[in-house]
Amino acid sequence: MRAFLTGRRVSLCRSSLRPLYILFIAIALARPAGAGAQPLSLERAIDLALKSDETLRQAALGVAGAEAQVMQARSNAFPQVSLAGQYGRNFLKPSFFLPAAFFGEGSGSVKIEIGEDNDFAGAASVSQVLWAAGRVSAGLEAAKEYLASFRFRELATADYVRFSVKEAYYGALLAAQILGIEEKASAAAGEAARIARLGYEQGVVSKFDLMRADVELANRKAPLVKARNDFGQAIIVLKRRCGLGAADEIGLSDSLTAAAHPAGLDTVIAAMRAGSAEIKALEHAAGAQRQFLRIAKADRYPMLRLTGSYAVQTQWSNQWLPPSDLIAKSAAVQIGLQIPIFDGLSSKGKIGKAKADVRTAEIELERVGRDKELAVRQSYLSIENALIALEGREESTKLAEEAHRLALVRLENGLATPLERLDAELAMTAARAQLAEALFSSRMAQAYLELAVGSRNFGAVAGKSE
Repeated sequence: MRAFLTGRRVSLCRSSLRPLYILFIAIALARPAGAGAQPLSLERAIDLALKSDETLRQAALGVAGAEAQVMQARSNAFPQVSLAGQYGRNFLKPSFFLPAAFFGEGSGSVKIEIGEDNDFAGAASVSQVLWAAGRVSAGLEAAKEYLASFRFRELATADYVRFSVKEAYYGALLAAQILGIEEKASAAAGEAARIARLGYEQGVVSKFDLMRADVELANRKAPLVKARNDFGQAIIVLKRRCGLGAADEIGLSDSLTAAAHPAGLDTVIAAMRAGSAEIKALEHAAGAQRQFLRIAKADRYPMLRLTGSYAVQTQWSNQWLPPSDLIAKSAAVQIGLQIPIFDGLSSKGKIGKAKADVRTAEIELERVGRDKELAVRQSYLSIENALIALEGREESTKLAEEAHRLALVRLENGLATPLERLDAELAMTAARAQLAEALFSSRMAQAYLELAVGSRNFGAVAGKSE
């Protein structure tokens, strides 16, 4: 009787496993991008984000504004030339009164009108600062420092955009792998339940094994639904990061691979200090504050200015143009010296505030530098942890795959039940999911390290990815 049941079990398992393999192959072929979806690599995703991100566009406008401030500051070193003109039509001429006795006409007053029907005055002036105790040069240097700061802020913003895209892209890759694993696990549970029911009907599988297979199939539905929703959410986030519309169809063309071990920690920290755009931006911001301190101190010193003017004034009536004998002209050149004597302690207050601003900028630079070094150390150790954990996950996955292969062999030879094969399948599924999460962790640790170091110098210390 045992031989009879064993023979029936072998025949049943061999015939029932073939549809399961066909289903696995179909799922594997269906996992890439759907029909009509544009392939999206990580590099292209970053490129799209750098072209469309709103914060990066705002940073670019900040640079444009800083460039305009440099132009404005530079203008203080050049002569200032202006023209002014005024024309008036006197419908009622202005008048004044004099005593009549002044004209020998007795008592009373005499009304006298002045001016003509047309009145015109024009002037041209030029002004040049000869010496301002360093105000002009300090203002120009402050504007240049701010421009450099805004340019590095733009680079720092681009680094954050790259990081956000990598986070979204790696998250989508992980969600896609988890979804594929859950689909295969659900398909395996469904096939196991079908085989168990067929075996139960033939009397070779117990009712308990059938109930266990049905329960396992029911338990696979919730993780599958969650994996589908997680993948959909990950794709939505990725499209938002790339500036794509909700209706755009994309397919992930890259895959999760292990991150590379970076160069030595001291080398990475040196690269961060040399290439971090955030640190460079704060260095130039502190430099701008030092120039503002120079300007505040210069308010205590005199200012020497050269001015020149040329004016034309005329009044006339009964003609379109004034006659030449009614045109008055004047020209003058002046050198003015302004010496501050007492300004109510305004300069002292400005200097005190400027010193506080310089110290605040220096403290902020020191704080960010220390935080960046801490982030580098933490990310560096996170990569080491992730790579070591990844080695263990790879070995665990190989072991689970071998156990699954042996379970299939035992099943085909009648030495195991379909549920034992299912247990091996689920163990392999869990191991593969953990391997995918380990790959994701290594990539995210690398992304954090790149964000801390700065993309400009990270390539020299990143190592080679596997």
